[in-house]
Amino acid sequence: MEIPHLKIDGKGQPFVWLHGMLNSVESDSIYSFIDFNELSKIVSVVRYDACDQSPTGDYCWNAMTEELMGVADTQEYDSMILGGCSMGSGTAIHAAIRFPERVKALILITPPPAWEIRTAVKAVYEKVALKANPKYIPEIIKRIIHLNEDPPVFFEEMRPGTRQRLLEIRLGFEPQYYFSIYHGGAISDFPTREQISQIKVPTLIVTDPDDLNHPIEIAKELNQLIPNSELFYVSGVNDFNKLQKRIHDFICSIGHNNKS
Repeated sequence: MEIPHLKIDGKGQPFVWLHGMLNSVESDSIYSFIDFNELSKIVSVVRYDACDQSPTGDYCWNAMTEELMGVADTQEYDSMILGGCSMGSGTAIHAAIRFPERVKALILITPPPAWEIRTAVKAVYEKVALKANPKYIPEIIKRIIHLNEDPPVFFEEMRPGTRQRLLEIRLGFEPQYYFSIYHGGAISDFPTREQISQIKVPTLIVTDPDDLNHPIEIAKELNQLIPNSELFYVSGVNDFNKLQKRIHDFICSIGHNNKS
C-alpha cells in the first residue's frame, strides 16, 4: 500500500485529520472549522490528501479507512484522536467501529447525509460520476462545484476571497478524479445505527444549522446514538471562536498514552 505524503505540525499525541469531498490539505489550510495552527500547540496534527489525489484512487469510505490505518501503522501510532469533515467524518466513524482499540476520541465536523437521507445523494453522485470525462471537466460538474456553500457567510466576511480560492482548488484536480471521488461517495454510507451506538470514545460533533448539504438531523442523531458525545452548533463568528476553545479543552481531556 502506498502511503500518502503527510503534513505533520506540532508535537504530542497524534490528531489525524481527514478532509472532506473535493477538499485537500491545501483547501483545509484556507478554510476549516478547526484552527490547525492553534491545535498544533497541544497535539501533533497529521494531515494528508486522501489517495494522494490520485485520479484513479478508491474514495469509498471503507477503502479510505484502510489508508488511514496504513498511515497510523507507518507512523507507529498505537492509538490516535481522529477528526474529519463531511466525507472525512464518515471515514473516522468507520475507523472507530472497525478499529476501536486504535481510536481514542472523535471530532466530527458537519457529518454528511446518511442512511435514508443519503439514498437520493447517492443517486445524484452516481449521475455526476457518469458525466465525468477523462479529458476535461464537464460544465455540470463545474456548476455543482460553484453551487457549493463553503465557506459560510461569516467566514467569508472574516477572510474575503476564501470562496474564490476554494473554487480554484476544487476545479483544479485531474478530470478523471471527479469520476473517482463522486463514485466513491455514491457507494459509501455510515455503518448501521446499531454499530454506531457501540462507539464508546468521547465524541465532539459540530454542525452548522445553515448548511443544507450537511443536514443537522444527521448530527443530532449521531449525538443520540453515541453515548459519550456532545453536539456543538456553529452559526456565526462567535460560535466559531468558542469552538476553538471547546476543541482545545476536549483534546486536553484525552489521555496521552500514544507513541508519537
